[in-house]
Amino acid sequence: MGKRKLTALAAALVAGLAALPLALAQGDVTGEWEMRLSTQTGVTTWQARFEQDGDRLGGEIDLGDNEILDVDGTVDDTKLAFVIVVPDLDGDQPIDFAGELMGDTIQGAPGSFSWYGTGDWEASRK
Repeated sequence: MGKRKLTALAAALVAGLAALPLALAQGDVTGEWEMRLSTQTGVTTWQARFEQDGDRLGGEIDLGDNEILDVDGTVDDTKLAFVIVVPDLDGDQPIDFAGELMGDTIQGAPGSFSWYGTGDWEASRK
């Protein structure tokens, strides 16, 4: 192999390895997750199934007691935002979530989660 070809091959390999951490950091949210919501009312655990299609985020969150809600949101690089709408006799209650994907963890931003209270959340891939 010539010196030019070897240099070009080495440069391509270094560029590919340099891009690997960014590709791994971006990741894909698709899959089964366990969410933990920590508020002044305590810790609530939900089961989530996220489906990412490009920058769109869908799926379902199982609140327990046969309460399964649709997820509607977006993904921008490692940032994600979504809403679930909890039905209530006094009117549906939208709950907004924002967070950042970090491998097999989503670090949620602090927020106000309707009658669950204010606090923060996180999720772990199952």
